[in-house]
Amino acid sequence: MSDITNLTDKITQDAQKKQKQYIKKAQRDIEKNEQNRKKQIEQQLEENIEKFEEKRQSDVNLKISDLHLTARSQILAAKQQLLRELFAEALKRLRTMSAKEFNQFVTSNLKQVDFNGDVEMVVAQNSIDYATEENKQVWQEAAVPEMNLSISQNTVPKRGGFLLRQGEIEYNFTFEAMLSTSEEELSSELLNLIFNEE
Repeated sequence: MSDITNLTDKITQDAQKKQKQYIKKAQRDIEKNEQNRKKQIEQQLEENIEKFEEKRQSDVNLKISDLHLTARSQILAAKQQLLRELFAEALKRLRTMSAKEFNQFVTSNLKQVDFNGDVEMVVAQNSIDYATEENKQVWQEAAVPEMNLSISQNTVPKRGGFLLRQGEIEYNFTFEAMLSTSEEELSSELLNLIFNEE
């Protein structure tokens, strides 16, 4: 019987050893799984933090970009308003020039055109007060000998300055047309002067 008892004891001891080994292995596996899970959680947390930071930086960049665009739009609007005011002031000054200045304006432009023969001058409605008999005589004298200048009874509505016509050819010396044609070129020069841009 002692053999059986010894055998039983040995089996029991072996079972307890194996049980301890299984428990130790299970504990190591649990610890290893916990460490792996902890690493996964930490890695996921770092990735989430990176994504959050990237999104936050992206949002900040978008807001800064929006602010720049808004500021630029406001600056452009202010510049356009300033240019409109400057051109309105220039038109106002042109419309209120003295008779002597208007005569110089007409005379200098008559010398610039390449007309010979009969030419019709149409005074614009806003400049009709300059079309006195005395001034008409000055204009006609400035046109000779190349042109035979006649002053039309018609006017150019809602404009200042004058037109010169010979058949189908027309030179437009209205203030509005002159400002309009030079507006693009003058705009950049004026903005450079005003805002010291290059």
